[in-house]
Amino acid sequence: MPKKPSLPWYRYLPAGLILGFGVSMSVAAFFMVWNWEDRRRNYEFLRGTEEIAKTLEGHFQSSLEAIRTVGDFALAAPTGSISSYQQFVQRPLNRHPSLDAVAWLPRFRECGDRVCRVGADKVGYQADNLEPFQITGQDGVGKLVPAPSKPEYFPIYYIEPRQTNTAYLGFDLSSVPAFRRAVEKAKNTGKMAIAGPVSWPPNGEGKPSLVAIEPLYGNPSRDGKKELQGYIMGVLRLGDLFPVAVSKSDLRYLNLYLCAETSDSPAQGNGLLAKSESLPLWSGAKDAVVNPENQCPGKAVRESLEQVFPNQTGTARSLVLVEDQQWQLYRLPTPDYEDVQTKHWRSWATLIIGLLWTHIPVTYLLTSLSRTAQIEQLASDRARQAEQLQQAFNQLAAEQIKSERLLLNILPAAIAQRLKQNTALIADSFPEVTVLFADIVGFTKLAERISASEVVQILNKIFSAFDGLAVSHNLEKIKTIGDAYMVVGGLPVSRPDHAEAIAEMALDMQDEIASFNAENRESFSMRIGIHSGPVVAGVIGANKFVYDLWGDTVNVASRMESHGIPGCIQMSEATYLRLRDKYIFTQRGTIRVKGKGDMTTYLLASRKANHQVSEAIATSPANPTFPTTPIVLSSAIATS
Repeated sequence: MPKKPSLPWYRYLPAGLILGFGVSMSVAAFFMVWNWEDRRRNYEFLRGTEEIAKTLEGHFQSSLEAIRTVGDFALAAPTGSISSYQQFVQRPLNRHPSLDAVAWLPRFRECGDRVCRVGADKVGYQADNLEPFQITGQDGVGKLVPAPSKPEYFPIYYIEPRQTNTAYLGFDLSSVPAFRRAVEKAKNTGKMAIAGPVSWPPNGEGKPSLVAIEPLYGNPSRDGKKELQGYIMGVLRLGDLFPVAVSKSDLRYLNLYLCAETSDSPAQGNGLLAKSESLPLWSGAKDAVVNPENQCPGKAVRESLEQVFPNQTGTARSLVLVEDQQWQLYRLPTPDYEDVQTKHWRSWATLIIGLLWTHIPVTYLLTSLSRTAQIEQLASDRARQAEQLQQAFNQLAAEQIKSERLLLNILPAAIAQRLKQNTALIADSFPEVTVLFADIVGFTKLAERISASEVVQILNKIFSAFDGLAVSHNLEKIKTIGDAYMVVGGLPVSRPDHAEAIAEMALDMQDEIASFNAENRESFSMRIGIHSGPVVAGVIGANKFVYDLWGDTVNVASRMESHGIPGCIQMSEATYLRLRDKYIFTQRGTIRVKGKGDMTTYLLASRKANHQVSEAIATSPANPTFPTTPIVLSSAIATS
């Protein structure tokens, strides 16, 4: 067997270039995705901090809104009892775990040798089940002492839960500087003010809390000023803030610190409001990262964490805004957080996929070197031509379907088929059809008040509904002229029940216009005229084909509409004789019709009870102008 000759080296050059290019691009993509994953982890870490901050804001705002609701209740029920106040306050206390207490602080003034509550007859609660109490204050060492004499006081008149706060009934908040500043701020601004972080109870042994103070004002006096009646105070506990407000999944492997940036009197460390620590910040082979007990993480702590986590921000900080307070939320990773981070699997997957995709074209080139360029080019050309032919065929088919749909939307199917056969003139005689004309009463006045585009939108909505009725009753819509609508039954395919179908269409049209009035608060009504007889139908002319009707039947149907009564269905005697056994009519009598002389007409009222139709039975419109006594004629009388 002869030895197969080897290929020259330059034939392998394309494959070598592709291999080198693919490997280099895969490695470059690997590092790009690696860096992207680092940035994504940083972004997710920061975004998670912002979401927790938003959750805390919502938690605080929900609790503050509950405090405002209690204030609204106090103003809305000035003569309520303590029991009703207690019952109302229990719900916000139960629904808001951080809400530790809610108190009512009425305003007292000096009245000679005693003190009087301001607005006692207007705002506040009757102390019918409260023991007498003395107004007290707090001295320099935190003990409760009788309040000194001054122009006004704001003592705790009632507090819930009462069992744990009984000692502070009568306690004047303004005796404590932090509370006094919040009370004065609420009084001056007329808005809720927040004091804290402070200790509640204020004896130095209480828990870190925020105290929200909402001012309450009575009804305006004659000069328009509202008098301050007192305050509603709410105590928000900070000790278990994070377990209550934040889900457990957001607390795992992380330490969170809420720190006050603007605070009247920091309670812990350097402004620490609340914290949630999963583990000590860091320990092990790496340099230790230690945060002092009950303090916010300082700059040194954050810089140390950034060295522990060199590829991402060591700490994340987000702003928490609650009323007039501005706090910072710090989110710090713990040692275990590094183990649960998302690994760099995307970068490795990118490298492997890039190398595999590089291998595919290289292998293909090596196996196809024996093929000639002419065969490859021929195959490519044939495939492209086949694709172009397929696209052209699909486009032609789509245009054909579109044209057919458009033609059938203008002309009946039978007429459209005859036009395709190059028929010069189409005019067919139909011995028995029923024609309906309908006109919207009151539409002209509406058109004078609104724009032309709005007129078209309203007409389109009404006439589209009528088109649907015509399709459902298997009738042929002829045309619309302004606010008039014309439809015929019995063509282009003859049917024996053409008059009944038109009558059903007329009743449904009245129902449709009534529904439109109810939905759009309009007062449209319709004049509907119906006549049965022979017509000629077809298409004439050379351009812009329209399927139309001709004959005296069309004229009479038009006169039935124009001489009709708004809200009624008027029909000629010819149509009435076809429908009298199935519908209830009101005889209008003889009217003078332009061009026709005197004609006896009838008003269609409704279907007879024993007449079943596929559509829903409609009720006839009320007509106060003519007697509504129905004419029910038997077939024997009608024949005579």
